[in-house]
Amino acid sequence: MSRIRIMEALVLILLALAAAASQKQKEPPPDYFPMRVGDWWKYQSTTADGKQSEFTMKVLGDEKQTDGSAQYLVEIQSTFKPIHEWYSKPTGWVLWHREAYTSNESMKVTFEPVRQYLKNPPTTGATWSWKGKGMLGVDVDESSQVISSEVVEVPAGKFQATKVETKVNQGGTLVTKTYWYANWVGIVKSMTDTGSVKSTTLLLDYSFKKR
Repeated sequence: MSRIRIMEALVLILLALAAAASQKQKEPPPDYFPMRVGDWWKYQSTTADGKQSEFTMKVLGDEKQTDGSAQYLVEIQSTFKPIHEWYSKPTGWVLWHREAYTSNESMKVTFEPVRQYLKNPPTTGATWSWKGKGMLGVDVDESSQVISSEVVEVPAGKFQATKVETKVNQGGTLVTKTYWYANWVGIVKSMTDTGSVKSTTLLLDYSFKKR
C-alpha cells in the first residue's frame, strides 16, 4: 500500500514539474521597452524645489516602413500640447527615429544617424553611444552604460529594475540622465541632472498592470 502511495506521489511531482516547465517555456522573451498599440504609462515628475507635474505616454500606432519594419508612434501628453516620438525595435535594440512638438511646426527633428536609445535587453556593463543633431540642429553627443540591477519601489509597485546612466553633451550643456527599466514594463523611474536643474520621475500607473 505504501509503495502505491509513493508511486502516486512521484507521479504528482513529475506532473507538477512538467507543468512548471511548460509555464516557463511560455514566458515571453525579455523586453525592457514594450511597445504595444494602446498601452499607456502615467508618470509624475518632481523638481528639486518640490514642483510636481504629470504626463502620460501612449503608443498610438505602429507604422509599417518600406523595408517591412515598424516604427511605433508614441504620444507624450501633459498640460501642454502633445509631443510625438517614433521608435523601432530591431533585435537587441530600441532605436529613436524622430521627434515632433505638435505645438510648433518648426520643432521637429529626424535623428541622423538613427539614435541608439537602449540595448534591449540591457545587461550590466554594456555601453553604447550616439552623436548627431538634436532639435533645432543642436549638436548632441551622448554615451550610455548599464550600471546595475536593483529593486526600485514607485507608486506603481516594486520592480527589479536595470539602471542605465546616460551622459549627454547637448550644445555645450552637460546633462546626466539616469533611467530604471523593468522587464515587460519599461521605464519605472528616471532622474535628470543638469547641474542647475534636477528632477525625478516616477511611474504612477500603466494600462497593462496586473490588478
